[in-house]
Amino acid sequence: MSQQSQKNDLEQGQEIVTLPLFPLRLVLFPGQVLPLHIFEPRYRLMINQCIEKEEPFGVVLMREDTPDWRDYEGDVELPYQVGTTAHIRRLERLADGRLNIVTLGLHRFRVRKLYFDMPFLQGEVEAFPLDGAPAPQDARAVSRLLQGYIKQLSEVLNSEIDLGEAPEDPQALAFVTATALQLPWDEKQSLLETPDLPELLSVERSLLGKETMMLGFMHASESRIEEQVMGPTGYLYPN
Repeated sequence: MSQQSQKNDLEQGQEIVTLPLFPLRLVLFPGQVLPLHIFEPRYRLMINQCIEKEEPFGVVLMREDTPDWRDYEGDVELPYQVGTTAHIRRLERLADGRLNIVTLGLHRFRVRKLYFDMPFLQGEVEAFPLDGAPAPQDARAVSRLLQGYIKQLSEVLNSEIDLGEAPEDPQALAFVTATALQLPWDEKQSLLETPDLPELLSVERSLLGKETMMLGFMHASESRIEEQVMGPTGYLYPN
């Protein structure tokens, strides 16, 4: 099955497809660019097959307490069940067989079944599109809060972060926001698993408000500490 065919199947939500799966300690969202350095032989094989067949692979968050899946036999729940297709957009082959690739996340999917008959994990997956249409004011609120959050994050990190213009499309905005939020991976996974768009924007609106406030507190605290350290004595005294 070609990449375009699998893409259309998942977009329409009508077909079940089999994807090679790459369990990682990260969450990939649709629209997110993900560079990867491929060095393990099993994943070199997987990526080379994807390139040859012009097919994507699926990125799924790996559970921290899960042993190597190769120790299992049968249909067991190993990675998280919702992931995103990763489509290879750039490839660099290294002399020793390693690969540098740049991928783009495109479609959410839900894993229905796992297969263990290859050196790498495979899954039977179905499309998991976002349902529902949000109120325009909700998207505008998230867009405004996202800009404030990025500004505050830039100040805390002392580094200019430029996301460009916030997307006008509510779904693209929701995924950009989920990508930008600096959260633990399990919280990122919860965002990826949110079933409908209005709920996702509502959760993000709350998170942006809370995280921006925390960043502001951190920035103010750091400034106060710096003022004391750089003051007349150069010492900090506990209260």
